[in-house]
Amino acid sequence: FIPKNEVWIDDDLKAEGRKYTLLHELHERNLMATGMRYNKAHQRSSIAELKCRRKPEKIDEAVERELEKTKNRKP
Repeated sequence: FIPKNEVWIDDDLKAEGRKYTLLHELHERNLMATGMRYNKAHQRSSIAELKCRRKPEKIDEAVERELEKTKNRKP
């Protein structure tokens, strides 16, 4: 059980991978909040994650963008 508006990630992940996983989960949740089905949201989130893994300097901005979407979403 994960409460609404929370994202949980495994504490067993290496520190250097946590931001990428967080991005994936936030992005996925935001897409699903618009009505997108899990499989499609997961696929798109994997792409967003991979782009940032290839360009690590983009990760902080990408996470912030997803957090803003979460804040701006109506309950």
